[in-house]
Amino acid sequence: MVFDRRARTGLLLGAVAQFLALCTSFLASLFGFAFAPVALGQAIIEVLPGWISVPLIELLQFWAQRLLVASVLIAFLVAGAVAGALALDPRYRTPAVVIAGAAPWLGAALLAALFASSQIPLAASLVGAGVGLATFFATLALLADGAQESGLDDPAAVASPDRRRALLGAMAVGLVVAVGGIAGGQPLRAIGAQAERVKQAARRLKFSETVAAGDPAFDAVPDLTPRLSPLNEHYTVDTALIDPRVDAARWKLEVGGAVESPFALSYEELLDLEAVEQLHTLECISNEIGGDLIGTALWTGVPLRDLLDRARPRAGAFDVVLTSVDGYTDSIRVAKAMEPKTIVAYLMNGYTLPEQHGYPARLLVPNIYGMKNVKWLTKIEVVTNDFQGYWMERGWSDLAVVNTHSRIDTPYRVRWDGGQVPLGGIANAGSRGVARVEISTDGGARWSDAELEEALGPLTWRRWRYLWTPPGTGKHVVLVRATDGEGQLQTATKRPPFPSGSTGFDSIELDVFRG
Repeated sequence: MVFDRRARTGLLLGAVAQFLALCTSFLASLFGFAFAPVALGQAIIEVLPGWISVPLIELLQFWAQRLLVASVLIAFLVAGAVAGALALDPRYRTPAVVIAGAAPWLGAALLAALFASSQIPLAASLVGAGVGLATFFATLALLADGAQESGLDDPAAVASPDRRRALLGAMAVGLVVAVGGIAGGQPLRAIGAQAERVKQAARRLKFSETVAAGDPAFDAVPDLTPRLSPLNEHYTVDTALIDPRVDAARWKLEVGGAVESPFALSYEELLDLEAVEQLHTLECISNEIGGDLIGTALWTGVPLRDLLDRARPRAGAFDVVLTSVDGYTDSIRVAKAMEPKTIVAYLMNGYTLPEQHGYPARLLVPNIYGMKNVKWLTKIEVVTNDFQGYWMERGWSDLAVVNTHSRIDTPYRVRWDGGQVPLGGIANAGSRGVARVEISTDGGARWSDAELEEALGPLTWRRWRYLWTPPGTGKHVVLVRATDGEGQLQTATKRPPFPSGSTGFDSIELDVFRG
């Protein structure tokens, strides 16, 4: 049928126009403006109640955010396709076309302003939405003209002058929204410029501590995790889809609450304080056994106890509440905050803390999962009660002590020439340290000690290796387990990450074949 052909053409053209609009909006986001689908996704995260978000995170783990963004992108494409079909159908009035096309873009900006304003400034939302809106309607108008020339029936109805003018008018509205957002976005651009200047400066402070080179025998093990995680390979997990953009010139770190002498520090004042360096392995509480949500870096910062000593906590102090610039909160016990290796960090591997890792400052706490190592830190508050933060309110552990975790890095298939096959991986037990790693190559029937590399520091993982002579080709079940520095063997009981971190032995089915 002719109508079917027109509808199919309209759906395709609308989807293509929306795809180009999404690409343009994404390019605008590289300059500090909001990418509308991500802004909408952030708003959805903020309004989801815990009884929905926690099961989803438990089920999907770090894929939850990716699937959310993918779903929103698909919704945008569907909306564009619907608007395209309406644009090529003479039975629908022009306002319906404009509303269908504008709804996802303006809706994303509105919802982000209502529910995610702490992460996404209104100006950034308007610019991202306006750019996408203008691109969509301009592209759809051009494609509609092309459809007219292609010989669809009733071409005058397909791309009539009135409808074409309406589409171009909607494009103009989108441009006005974008320009208006830019005009009101001077602070946003200043934030981006200042952050970029600080990043380009890339402060590198010199201390006596250096990162010891890895053992060549361990470095030779295929696919073994590096001893120190490069900045671009260290894991990141956030509640926010968009990392906050912080103006270091305006940023303040407030220290207050139940203290005698509250105070605030500027970025430069924080950097002027006596600093320490420490090598520290950070692991996400949602990391599955064998997962890669773990990394080790050299961090530079100020001991938190130095700041608290200056503020002088009052009697009865129980928790220290940490607040991020995006509103995220968590807490640690006062005793934990006063440990010498709990620091407010501002350098990572000798470079200015990257934005995705919490620029300008973040917390580093020994033996505690990453969710309590608050990023983009802006407030430290001493309280006399047991404060329940973002994830605690959603049922996750309050103490969040790191479980002993060992992992096999060896690929699932190895070529065998008749000699020894090197197996390798990592083990982490937080501040308890790793004293022993054992390997089983027969499904757990027998265990043998692996060789351990010297740890980078008392708060880091240890790499292990084991030279194995296979009894023959085929499939072999390999398991690993670790014993911490207190003599406690890693539990074999398999538990999911929620609510206190995953447990169990990592295992792989290793396929050995002749070369």
